[in-house]
Amino acid sequence: MSRYAWVTVGWLVIAPMAAFADRAADVAALEAKCEQEREAKIAPLRAAQIAKCKSEGHEPNYCESFWRDYGNPVRTANGAMTPRLFSDLPACIASFKARREFELNGH
Repeated sequence: MSRYAWVTVGWLVIAPMAAFADRAADVAALEAKCEQEREAKIAPLRAAQIAKCKSEGHEPNYCESFWRDYGNPVRTANGAMTPRLFSDLPACIASFKARREFELNGH
């Protein structure tokens, strides 16, 4: 096989992998943006819950540990899940759609 043929075969193999990696990086960036925006909205609510807990006479470490995952999905007693807070932000909707498209089609 000639050198030109090997180069062509190499590009046929490498180019789709590079595009796949770029798309994966784009999806990860959208997800990071979503989490950043969610955290900005949740942080004041979490701080208020921690302050309320401390004002009720609980240990500060307990309050911070108990409320550290405020806003995340939680399993209820009957096995259902409560949705995470602020997953309806535009960045989160975009990241969800991008992740679903990436997983279904690989692009």
